[in-house]
Amino acid sequence: MIDRAIDESQRDRGGAENMIHLRPGDGWELELQQLLRRVRKEAMLVVSSPLRIQPHYQASRVLVADLLATGRQVRLLYSRSYVETRDPALLLEHPQIHAQTRVVDADFYNMAIIDTQIAAVWGGMSEQRPHGFVVRDPILLRVIRQFARTLWGSACDLSVHLGFELTEFDETALAVLEALNHGLKDEVAARRLSVSLRTYRRYVADMMARLGVTTRFQLGSRAAELGLLESS
Repeated sequence: MIDRAIDESQRDRGGAENMIHLRPGDGWELELQQLLRRVRKEAMLVVSSPLRIQPHYQASRVLVADLLATGRQVRLLYSRSYVETRDPALLLEHPQIHAQTRVVDADFYNMAIIDTQIAAVWGGMSEQRPHGFVVRDPILLRVIRQFARTLWGSACDLSVHLGFELTEFDETALAVLEALNHGLKDEVAARRLSVSLRTYRRYVADMMARLGVTTRFQLGSRAAELGLLESS
């Protein structure tokens, strides 16, 4: 989707001022810091591909912590494959950062989205010549932001992801997921589980909290990703 939107933007609304080719290299961390210093209200960092540059962008993480401390909103979204390449101790080093971090079971372009004004989109970090764009085109920015928000909505909290164990889900929890998966009304599901309606809804709320989601649709998607609905 991002590739198609970039191609259409270059073809239909091409302009050097709206789309600048980017060649991330050894100085990319400094460029990222410059982008973060532009944040006035909010930013989202979306990281999928493992970065070739080491260490793990510590200066940028400190800058993110400073932004959060001054009241600006910064969200970090990592792919599952990216998290698997990182030391959990580093990911959890700054509590104020990992509280704003989610993990999603998908792969995508790396992105930095600053307010509604500018975004950097890049990929190929494992290749010899990584590539990307700095985007200012309003239409393309909306596509990028919507894509990032969709990923964010289907992701789980970092702490939930790192501490998640399938064995923690007992038969009751799995039965709740199955009831939701089959679209049963709360009253019907409560009767099947031989619990009160209030207790059933508390079970659902607990499952949403444990999987780091905010809607029942997201709960079903997340449960499917984790293989908890295979029996259906």
